[in-house]
Amino acid sequence: MASPQQGVEAMWTIGRLTGVAGVIAFVTLIGAGCSKQAVQSGVGDQALVQEGTKAASPQTGASRGTGPSAGMREETIVPGLLPEAPGTGGRPTEPLSGLEPVQPGTAPSEERLKEGTLVAKATPSDATRSQVERMQREDAATAAAGLEDVYFAFDSWKLTEEGKQALGKAAQWLKSNNDQRVTIEGHCDERGTSAYNLVLGSKRAKVVESYLQSFGVDEGRLTVTSFGKERPVCKEREESCYRLNRRAHLVVRTK
Repeated sequence: MASPQQGVEAMWTIGRLTGVAGVIAFVTLIGAGCSKQAVQSGVGDQALVQEGTKAASPQTGASRGTGPSAGMREETIVPGLLPEAPGTGGRPTEPLSGLEPVQPGTAPSEERLKEGTLVAKATPSDATRSQVERMQREDAATAAAGLEDVYFAFDSWKLTEEGKQALGKAAQWLKSNNDQRVTIEGHCDERGTSAYNLVLGSKRAKVVESYLQSFGVDEGRLTVTSFGKERPVCKEREESCYRLNRRAHLVVRTK
């Protein structure tokens, strides 16, 4: 039978052995845990790397050469286009081969448009200017000839005695100036339709023409036209004004 001292020594020995085993077991557990954590950490890092690859911009992916298989969009480079330089607003730093740069504000079409607009605003058309000048010359020639208007009663194209006297003077002037031609304009007041007044104005002009021919004036020197109520000389709505608009107006034609 073992002595108490031997029993204590045996227990101490077992404790030492147990302690060593415990330490070994503890170390083993710690190692396993670290390995597991390392494995998990590696998986997480790989996931982060993959997520970062997917989130990378097309420019970053292109510079790293990841390609479409890494979730990147494939970029197409169009030949002939120059790279964009910082601060140029998307314009190439140099012109394309064979083309000369166009300076701002000097495009030919823009210059033509600008000049055309200025001309249109500043001056009338040649036709309008020529017509105005011709009318001014005719008015001056008519005034110099002393030709008078012939007036008519309401809704009538019958010549009055005053009208015949005025036309007698006009016939004498025409016979004295064989190279002159006259246009006879028929006019009406505003009452009645435009169509009716055009016909009435034409009748007034023709009766004047016939009366001048009776004095021996060649019909080839006379031209008749009608403006109806479109060219009144007075616009007041009263008889004193209407009377002035019912007229035949003689105009000396000029070249």
